[in-house]
Amino acid sequence: MSKTSTRRTSRLTTPVMITFVVVAALLLGLTVTSVVKAMTRGDDPVTVNEVLTGQSMEVNRTTGLDVIRFQSVRSPLPPDEDVEDTLDTCMSAQAREHLDSLAGEGTSLDVEIEAYANAPNGELWAEIYSGGDDLALQMVEAGFAVVDPESVDDPQQLDGLLAAQEKARHDGVGIFSQDADCTLPSQVQPVLDMLEDLPSSPTANDVTELTAYLGEMNRIRSDAQQAIAMLSAIPDTENDDSVAALAWGDAKQDYIDTIETHLEDIRGLIEDAQDKRADLQGSDAPEREPEPEPESDAEENPSPESEPEPTEAPAEEQTATEPEQPTPDQTPVEQAAVEPAVDEPEALSVSQPTPEDPAQPEGQVRSTDQELGTAQ
Repeated sequence: MSKTSTRRTSRLTTPVMITFVVVAALLLGLTVTSVVKAMTRGDDPVTVNEVLTGQSMEVNRTTGLDVIRFQSVRSPLPPDEDVEDTLDTCMSAQAREHLDSLAGEGTSLDVEIEAYANAPNGELWAEIYSGGDDLALQMVEAGFAVVDPESVDDPQQLDGLLAAQEKARHDGVGIFSQDADCTLPSQVQPVLDMLEDLPSSPTANDVTELTAYLGEMNRIRSDAQQAIAMLSAIPDTENDDSVAALAWGDAKQDYIDTIETHLEDIRGLIEDAQDKRADLQGSDAPEREPEPEPESDAEENPSPESEPEPTEAPAEEQTATEPEQPTPDQTPVEQAAVEPAVDEPEALSVSQPTPEDPAQPEGQVRSTDQELGTAQ
């Protein structure tokens, strides 16, 4: 063989070898992709081993046990131990029980899993069907799951899920019901009912009735403020893991606006009742029996300390100290008998006759009169 033919054979062999390598790589890639799809898209038989929550279940696959989870919807998850239910955990037990009734242990499933679609906690996002029925759609219809629009790529599927959720809200089922105290309707609807039927202010004729009315209105106002606080705690933006945000994020502001409008009405009614009570208390005050004043008590029941001193004593003293003025009809002898009634010296005192000495001589009487006249 000539050198020329040898060079041609070499030139033809190189492109063929490259082609073979490329084809082999493509075949290998297709084989790997087929295996991955077979493992992830549920081409192998899937059987339910246990329903874990309202949105996840443990299944048996040819590759072993896996936990699959709804990709398009979210359900309430159980709260932590010793933690009270919130809007994100409310009715989690009922949701799990409902999913178990749809596809319990041993149920054969048709599962579609996106390649490498790993959910939290090692779970796999999946579209799960049982007997051709979309289990996610059935959970939404029962009110035990809410739609996560960001996780749904098919517009037609999204429309169907949102329509089912709106119907569940309208019918008041599942988490949209008042079947449990922890649901939002159970906490907000009674407040809305009270606000829609506020008691009117009573007639301003009874302070006790007005006081009771004010207490009732303040209680209603407190309940309304608590409802606003609960609604305000719901995230404004939709969060994949927040059932409350997905269920009530769009409706919460409408609730808040409605309650705040009624709070304005309550404020006006309370102020009106307060004014009525104040006016009534003001008009009643003069009509009440006046309480006894200390002065009147002293007059009615004088104490020994406050008892006035007798006013007759000074008059007696004055009468005793001041002699009577003589009148024109009095004789000198009579005047003399009056004047020394208090301050007459002992030497000038007139002795009165005693029974033992019934009469005195006339001369002694005259001399006595003369002595009295001299004393005058």
